[in-house]
Amino acid sequence: MVIYVAAVVMFLILYCLARRKGMGISAYLYEQGRKKGMFGHQHIQEYICLLRPDSGGRAEKEGEWLRQFYIGKIRLFAGMLFAGTLFSACLYLVSETDGVLEDGKYLKRNAYGMGDAETELQAEIMEENGNSHMQDFAVAVGELEYEKDVVRRLGRQLAGSLPDLILAENLSLEEVRGNLDLIRNAEGYPFRIEWESDNYSCILSDGSVSNADIGEEGESVCLTAILTYKDYEEEYQFAVHVFPPVYSEAEAFRKKVYDLLNLQERKSRHEAQVELPEYVDGKKLRWSEKRENSSGLIFLLIITGAGAVYFLRDKELRDKAEARNRQMLLDYPQLVSRITLYMGAGMTVRNVFRKIASDYEKEKQEGGTMHYVYEEMLITCHELDSGVPESAAYTRFGKRCRLMQYMKFSNLLVQNLRKGSSGILEALRQEAGNALEERKNMARRLGEEAGTKLLLPMMMMLGIVMILIIIPAYFSFSV
Repeated sequence: MVIYVAAVVMFLILYCLARRKGMGISAYLYEQGRKKGMFGHQHIQEYICLLRPDSGGRAEKEGEWLRQFYIGKIRLFAGMLFAGTLFSACLYLVSETDGVLEDGKYLKRNAYGMGDAETELQAEIMEENGNSHMQDFAVAVGELEYEKDVVRRLGRQLAGSLPDLILAENLSLEEVRGNLDLIRNAEGYPFRIEWESDNYSCILSDGSVSNADIGEEGESVCLTAILTYKDYEEEYQFAVHVFPPVYSEAEAFRKKVYDLLNLQERKSRHEAQVELPEYVDGKKLRWSEKRENSSGLIFLLIITGAGAVYFLRDKELRDKAEARNRQMLLDYPQLVSRITLYMGAGMTVRNVFRKIASDYEKEKQEGGTMHYVYEEMLITCHELDSGVPESAAYTRFGKRCRLMQYMKFSNLLVQNLRKGSSGILEALRQEAGNALEERKNMARRLGEEAGTKLLLPMMMMLGIVMILIIIPAYFSFSV
């Protein structure tokens, strides 16, 4: 419990410090960690820049994107940790309060009709030499019992009601033509009812009636109901001769403890508590209750889960960056082909970029999917409109794409500006052919990877099928 209280106090301190700075806990932790250089991973910043193409002001927004990413990670981690702490603390409190041992020496009984209670206790046994050791005891405590006079009165009431309760569809016990409902218990009464018949060929103890061979005059059967509650029942005597086993010293002591526990339990049947023995054979017993407390394990699992989620956010970001690169590689052949087609029709590179970017923007407004390469082309068009030289804009385009194919493509465009348009179409056609071949190879590689990923599930399914076949065959051979 000290750990849970300390964790809650830590959150309260962080909340107060964050409020003093006018920000949330996640933002406060980020600012403190940033000052110590904890959130300056270059690869994270690169992934974020890849996944957040913008139409302008990119350099100014990189810091804010990085800040939002880390604050989101910290918020998720802190939220899971705080919720897990509260949940674990509640489990601990429930396990501590929902016990049957009171004041270290009393066991609570269940109320009437709630059944017996079983609990596990620990006794710290203090030896005469000052040493102590722990022993476990499984103790059963019966429910609160009715007084004997009340039991007898309830028995008489139930006995008077039984003839009407067992009739089922018969008109009366004087004229029974169908099965009887020999009930085992009655609502409002604590008794267990057992039935006996003096003619089981006619009426069984479950109330089944066999009357197919009975004559018109009928046959009399005596049914006996045995009402049982604790020691209120009919007695049957059997001759049994029992010798006690030979106990070791430890077993003899343990039996004495159990005998005293049973004696105390029987003596206090009409009391709400059972007093546990304090001394057995001159040895002092200090009782404590064994309780299942899984709050610590739950808390540990939640901390582990929160930490895993925190670090998996980096992996998720890396996977998104890889998916972005894969999408750009798949889009590359189509982009080069379109640019080759437009330039072959007489358009300049600048107009080609504007045409492709404007077409993409219209498609996206109509609900189309986002393509990172066309987002980068939109940025290039905005740069050209803001006065950036074409050669610089195309060079930046290749660097932002961060893929070798696009860098090579941007170099072709820059060379076209420097040396003129002679030979550019042939170079672009050749690049389009190479890109198409690379895309085919990439599709083949992705197919092989998909087949490899399916290998484990297929092996598991094969194992299940083998088990379903082998086990019935094994049992059939055994028979």
